[in-house]
Amino acid sequence: MFTEDEIKKDEEVNTCEENNTEETPKQEKTSKKDKKDKYKEELAKKDKEISELKNELLKNRADLENFKKRMNEQAVKDRKYASQNLVTDIITPMDLLLKACDFETENQELKNFLFGVQMISKQVVDVLNRDGLTEVECLGKEFDPSIAEVIDFEEIEEGTPNIVVQELSKGYKYKDRVIKVAKVKVTKLKETENENEGDN
Repeated sequence: MFTEDEIKKDEEVNTCEENNTEETPKQEKTSKKDKKDKYKEELAKKDKEISELKNELLKNRADLENFKKRMNEQAVKDRKYASQNLVTDIITPMDLLLKACDFETENQELKNFLFGVQMISKQVVDVLNRDGLTEVECLGKEFDPSIAEVIDFEEIEEGTPNIVVQELSKGYKYKDRVIKVAKVKVTKLKETENENEGDN
């Protein structure tokens, strides 16, 4: 026979076990949800990292392609203008030789010598021309500061000012670059008496 107290204790134990049995599925459900949320959070984090790495990779690839393009362009440019420094150094003594050939003399031996120098100078000019050297053409044209430098003026009473009337020194281009500007004389309108009085 059980006493009344023992029966009450047994009922309390059964009640607790029932309660525990009811809470266990809830706890498991909550635990699974927490794990699922955690996995989602970790997955989102990994996706973000992968996206950042992809962007970095694309950026690095673009930088590399741009670098290769610049190097190729520089290589082409270097090949194109490989002889520029040499040509620039040659044109000044070449001009002096050509001017010396224009020297007038009655001495036949000197004439023959100058003729020989002229022939050699022209051969040098032909070689340079084949490599891309050309004379700057400015005589009779409007003065262009990108290819010429004004050394002197020739005053005119009427006509068009700023026209090149004389080349004091030739200018040269190597391919599409000006390597020596021409030194020129250009026209300039004379100032009238009225303009001078106005200035005073």
